[in-house]
Amino acid sequence: MKFSISASIVIAAIGIHAIVLPALYFGLNVVVSRSHLNVFVQHVRTLSRNLAEELELSDALDSQQRVLDTLDQAILNGDGDFAELVDNGREIRSSLNAPGISWQGRQDFTVGSGSGHEYFIALPISRPNHSAELRLGFDERPTFEEIQVAMRRTLWVLVGYLGAAVAVAIVWSYRLSRPVVELQHAARKIAEGDYVQTLRLRTGILELHRLGNDLEYMRGELVGVNKRLQVEMRDKQLAEERHRELEGRLRHRQRLETVGTLAGGIAHEFNNILLPIVLFAEAALAESPEHSSVHEDLQEILTQANRAKIIVDKILTFSRDAGAPALEVMDLEPVVREAIRLFSVLVPSSVEVHVNLSGPYPAVRADAAMTMQIIMNLCTNAYQSLGGVNGTVSIGLSTSSESVVEVGGSPNIGHVVLSVADSGHGMDSATVDRIFEPFFTTRGVSAGTGLGLSVVHGIATSFGATISVDSAIGRGTTFKVFFPVVLASPVVQASAAIESPNDDLG
Repeated sequence: MKFSISASIVIAAIGIHAIVLPALYFGLNVVVSRSHLNVFVQHVRTLSRNLAEELELSDALDSQQRVLDTLDQAILNGDGDFAELVDNGREIRSSLNAPGISWQGRQDFTVGSGSGHEYFIALPISRPNHSAELRLGFDERPTFEEIQVAMRRTLWVLVGYLGAAVAVAIVWSYRLSRPVVELQHAARKIAEGDYVQTLRLRTGILELHRLGNDLEYMRGELVGVNKRLQVEMRDKQLAEERHRELEGRLRHRQRLETVGTLAGGIAHEFNNILLPIVLFAEAALAESPEHSSVHEDLQEILTQANRAKIIVDKILTFSRDAGAPALEVMDLEPVVREAIRLFSVLVPSSVEVHVNLSGPYPAVRADAAMTMQIIMNLCTNAYQSLGGVNGTVSIGLSTSSESVVEVGGSPNIGHVVLSVADSGHGMDSATVDRIFEPFFTTRGVSAGTGLGLSVVHGIATSFGATISVDSAIGRGTTFKVFFPVVLASPVVQASAAIESPNDDLG
């Protein structure tokens, strides 16, 4: 069975007093009894000695009446109840003797040793012509009653002491247990996650005060360790998420590189095939009459061959086999404004074009013509995602301190962000994963080649930029291109008269 601190202290106090107080009571009983009995015996012996000396020194023995008066005086003033004088064999007894009391033939040496409740004492009296003995008897019961009264009073005092001791034990047990209970409650709160709780104890007991300080120090250390563990777990979780993201990017980039390598090889082969077609078509066209049907057929062949050459050039751009572009440090805002001017002419009035440009913006390293191609491709793709219904296309530039890392690269701290958003029907995650693959399109066969976004990806990659796509079914699509910021370099103002290529998008 387990008890609280308060109950344990009170039970211990009661148990100790249950052992000590009876022993103390019996010890006091012995002391009080002996004290009262010694006083009684001393009183009896003193009184008896005084009467004996009075009879020895006076001539009272010569008069019987005077002897009787002396014996009566012993009973009246000496608390006795029996007085007798034996002189030369003659017994003289007081008339005040208690009835039923007679001399027992011997005197008592201790109180209570004789029969009954009388204490008898005999003293010899020496006087010429007299052989006398004074015999006195005293009642022992008043003395024993006094002893009982004293012990009852002692018992009440001990009971009162026991009550006071228990009360003091309860008070002290409360004072001792209160800090421990507070410590227990605080520990429970801390276990539930409330680390604001303190374990310092408000107590005057030095040991408990030191215990509270030590526990508070331990709490502070544990809280610090817990916070460090939480930070480490959060950092580990972020690192794992980043690792998964980088693995996804790596797989995506490897897939694009594989497709790009294949597309580049096919593009080179197509160039080899298209070259004689174009040359022979141009030669035949020069020799054919201008308004003949053969001339028109050759013109159509040449047009389709040139169109095929444009598609091959896009494939080469995606595969990055067309040669590294000559990049310049430039301001993107003039290029974006020119692209918006050209795009606004191409879209019908049912499409609202929202522009968010609030420069100046930091300089980036890019090619103006290719940047124009990125913007026009993204804007045209956004327009086509509306499906010919009313909607909005939002174009803007902003700055970002977000760290964007390409697989195998180092993080860039500052970026100029080109964003193109539409209010179209959006894409699911499976479509987003394949959006930059060449020839992938969600439209019909005659609606596009599926090379527009792959060209955007190839150009952006050649700039060292990164593209992100945020899309969901029913809430549109947002493309963001992160151009790394270039510091402390001369800025080349891009020409506003940049011709937008006629791209075929998917």
